[in-house]
Amino acid sequence: MDKALISIMLLYYLFIIALMFYMFKKRTKAIKNKEVKFSHFKAYQGSTPEYLVVIQNHFNNQFQIPIIFFIVTSLIVALNKVSLFAVVLASLFLISRLIHTYIHLGSNKPLIRAMAYFVGVIIVAIQWSLLLI
Repeated sequence: MDKALISIMLLYYLFIIALMFYMFKKRTKAIKNKEVKFSHFKAYQGSTPEYLVVIQNHFNNQFQIPIIFFIVTSLIVALNKVSLFAVVLASLFLISRLIHTYIHLGSNKPLIRAMAYFVGVIIVAIQWSLLLI
């Protein structure tokens, strides 16, 4: 079961790396299309196309509640609290992040996006409760 939980963490890490490459691709396209200058990324001054702001914000979002996910999931493994329930919770968290990404980089409807985000928050709270049981 430990390997299953660690595999989910690895999948999420790989997902974040994929997002980073996606953002890089979008930034490169913006430079080639002369929507921004390369120097724009030095201090992010001046106007930024909305689609770049969205992907940048979304990428930065991966370093908010997901960091807490990595911490609590690592603690679950380290403290020998791994169970099928813990694996299911981690899987659901990953799914909630995929849905959040689909919404944020797609239709970007804030209310629906917030609901997907808070599903992840609730899952992480339940994970923390596993450590207390």
